Amino acid sequence: MKHKALEDRIDFDDPFDLASEYQPGERRHGTAMASLVIHGDRSDNTAEPIRSKVHHVAIIQPDPDARRVGEKKEHFPEDCFYEDRIARAVRRMLEKDGEIEPQAPTIKVINLSVGDSTRPFLHTLSPWARLLDWFSWKYRVLFCVSAGNYDRAYDFGISYSEYESKNSEEKVQILLESMQDSLSSRRLLAPAESINALTVGALHWDESGDGYYLGDRVDLLPDNKVPSPITRLGHGFRRSIKPEIYFPGGRQLYKRPPSGKSTVFKINNHLIAPGQKTAWDSEEGALSEDAFNRGTSNAAALATRTGVRIHEVLSELNNQNPDIIPDELIAVLIKTLLVHGSIQNGESKASVGHLKNSNNSRTFKTVLARYLGYGAVNVERVLACTEQRGTVIGFGEITVEEIHEYRFPVPAEFGGQRMFRRMVVTLAWFSPINPGHRYFREAKLEIKSASKWDETPLRLKRVDSDHNQNKRGTVQHEVLEGKSELREFQQNEEIVLQVICKKDATEKLEEKIPYGLAVTLEVAEESEISVYEKVRQRLLQQIGVQEEL
Repeated sequence: MKHKALEDRIDFDDPFDLASEYQPGERRHGTAMASLVIHGDRSDNTAEPIRSKVHHVAIIQPDPDARRVGEKKEHFPEDCFYEDRIARAVRRMLEKDGEIEPQAPTIKVINLSVGDSTRPFLHTLSPWARLLDWFSWKYRVLFCVSAGNYDRAYDFGISYSEYESKNSEEKVQILLESMQDSLSSRRLLAPAESINALTVGALHWDESGDGYYLGDRVDLLPDNKVPSPITRLGHGFRRSIKPEIYFPGGRQLYKRPPSGKSTVFKINNHLIAPGQKTAWDSEEGALSEDAFNRGTSNAAALATRTGVRIHEVLSELNNQNPDIIPDELIAVLIKTLLVHGSIQNGESKASVGHLKNSNNSRTFKTVLARYLGYGAVNVERVLACTEQRGTVIGFGEITVEEIHEYRFPVPAEFGGQRMFRRMVVTLAWFSPINPGHRYFREAKLEIKSASKWDETPLRLKRVDSDHNQNKRGTVQHEVLEGKSELREFQQNEEIVLQVICKKDATEKLEEKIPYGLAVTLEVAEESEISVYEKVRQRLLQQIGVQEEL
């Protein structure tokens, strides 16, 4: 990784001696992923590099079969187990490897932009996913895992001229219907079904602009409202929401079929715009070459980059208030805040809404979640408050004998008004696992209001995800909105939130379960109510109330 963009920004570890396997121009995947984690999309000139170094452990190597036909691909060879390399790589970072001291013991977020194309998720968790779940629990570390790429051709069953006559909205619907028909073949790739990890899907978006050369390529998503045509979709284990979050994965174009023929669109992998601009390994040894590429690996790398940015902010909070956030809860709080910044875009919901029919109308929120997860992440909603939006975070460890209670103050100025208001509540945790039980997850946490949401002072109604599906993983993300007129408020009105822990795949749960909590209250930007300031004034440092169930 001798690229100028990566110079002095990477700690490289090669426990399997894989660097010697590479020839010039073959260090592509790791170079591109490191570039995205450090710099983001290099077409975005406003993006700042992360402050910390990336610790990179080599786990894949060149594919000699591809090399023989003039291609450059990387893979896990058939004579090794994925799990063995991942296990040693993670342990080497966080604990001793023989006589070698831990190489990166302060790591909180691990990017895993690889997957097993031979093992799409069906019902049973893969050994690889189980390994990540164990490591998340044992080391209190967050894995950001790519959902996997779907690189098959699309056949729309009509002529290209007929397809070209459609408007943008109709083309999106044609693609969505084709995606719906291929759901069984575009399942998540192992280990994306991991219950403790965050799985990341790709949005059809990048920063390369619209001035690119189209040539014989076609954009199947001309309005960019739904996830990328190459992203794989959920559900996850026990029909949980997977992928949970979406990040840009680059605009993927397809080869234009011959006129008059059926519309079979094959994927186009040219390293030119559009796409995400990354550092690239050069065959000629150039140290400044860039390329444009796409995929869920890219999206996972950007999610990891965002996790690092969140870590930097949390570290600043700890510097200002020493030890306010215990080190062992940092990773789960990063997980919480990554999801907390997500929301299902209204235009995306409208596009996917065309798939609604009499057979799925009652459960259509689960269909939306399959395509959109909890939504696209806008981290600025988490990292920065505005006058009309304030975010409060909480964290702790909980057992089955406890309820942790949080009281969120409601600004008195809301009383008696008819106004739009939104509350977003996110709870995330790491669960111990029971591989011998069909439910696997030992700890089931839940966040709820002490009274019904529509009976709270803000009179809120749940939107977006299905409430039951929302509680099947290790994240509960509630988006609640209200528009009706509110009653006059008493002094010091508040919403009481309770974190509850129950055992799931075990007869007895003795461990303390680490969790993170984030709550955001916001109003329309044109509102004159300063939500942030009003909440800040009333919010005193509180300790979770513990009660026996």
